[in-house]
Amino acid sequence: MTLRKLSFLFLLGALCMFKGSAQTTDFKNPALKYYLNPEKTRFIQFSGYMEFWARYTELNPGSKINDDRQNSSYDFSIRRIRAKMTMRPTENLTVVLQMGPSSVNVNSKSNTYMDLLDAYAEYKFNNYISVGGGRSTWTGLSRFSTGPMATLLYDMPAFATANAGSTDVTVRKLGVYVKGQVGRLDYRVAVSDPYTDASSAPKLNQAVFNTDAAHQLVSGYFKWQFMDKESNETPFSAGTYLGKKSVFNIGVGAEFMDDALWHTNSAGQNVHDNMVNLAVDAFYDVPINKDRGTSFSAYAIAMRNDYGPNYVKVTGTSNPATGVDAASGTFSGAGNAYPLMGTGDTYYAQLGGTLPYFNKDKNTMQLLPAASVQYSKFDALADAMVVYDAGVSLLFNGHSSKLTFDAQRRPVFGGTEGANLEPSVSGHKMMYLLKYRIDFN
Repeated sequence: MTLRKLSFLFLLGALCMFKGSAQTTDFKNPALKYYLNPEKTRFIQFSGYMEFWARYTELNPGSKINDDRQNSSYDFSIRRIRAKMTMRPTENLTVVLQMGPSSVNVNSKSNTYMDLLDAYAEYKFNNYISVGGGRSTWTGLSRFSTGPMATLLYDMPAFATANAGSTDVTVRKLGVYVKGQVGRLDYRVAVSDPYTDASSAPKLNQAVFNTDAAHQLVSGYFKWQFMDKESNETPFSAGTYLGKKSVFNIGVGAEFMDDALWHTNSAGQNVHDNMVNLAVDAFYDVPINKDRGTSFSAYAIAMRNDYGPNYVKVTGTSNPATGVDAASGTFSGAGNAYPLMGTGDTYYAQLGGTLPYFNKDKNTMQLLPAASVQYSKFDALADAMVVYDAGVSLLFNGHSSKLTFDAQRRPVFGGTEGANLEPSVSGHKMMYLLKYRIDFN
């Protein structure tokens, strides 16, 4: 029996041994939490969730599934599985371990192990300052740069973690961080050792992540909380509280990495480029009528990204396609991919809110409609890149059990990659997605 199987069986056995105490998740079941002392200040806790996707996708021109040209596809995938252990052996020390795969579909036969995601420890001196280190998603720049939690739509804004796979693995990096709350100011600063993209040769007048030894990546995010304060125990920020809090925050963030990319100039020389990203965002989430369960949520961000000349990242989440026919392909690439991030400016907004409970007496089941738009003007593209999403969630038990339908309209940029080419929009494609999320307890 392999070590992975033994670890997973041990985890399952541990879950069966622990008695619940305080309530957790929207199911209101006892938490999988075991206290280590009579004062209940030291504990071990287990949690987790799974997200399942069913999709119909209009594929980009020339897309191939295996060796077969296809115009569209139906597919199933497990977007995320997470199994997490949080341990507090002393009142001030917290240790977090988390495992699980992402984007498991028919194209990821080797990506189905419960691989290590997070492994970090944090020491809390007081409410003003905590220091941690290890492998984690603690980072700066924006509210959603750490990844998803309690999302308003079917997923987080994908551009917020657009460096995934270039400087990190599933948004995780090795490093140290400092965070805390001083009055209404919430802050985090992180210094990380980024992972390197070891296959990017320099291109003429087009920046790509280089193959040199990576410099540290420094990031920070600072937000002012005008209304209710949010917890900073984990790196993740909620997409909506479903009317359980009144939150209004304005945040600013930045990240910097020296000589992160490179390109070749007209003289044939390799030139290194710094990565400098800046963002300002605002989050507003309030109840309208607590008795009826209605609420309103809004988020907006303006981001300036500088990766070097003409950098653009084209990607598709859990891409159903395996390749593209070179003769008929476009700049957008295969499957559901589109230019997600690049040197230039990005503006994003999302709106939504909960409708009244179906059953007011039990406060269960309600609808959560939402919509978003991303508008990006990248230096490498002739036209703006605009993606629309609109959907509705059926909340069986809040975020802990919900079914979400989403429709997405994305652009296709014609032409192929080249130093002097500025691809323009040649058409649009749709994607229709049904997601079910379930918490483990």
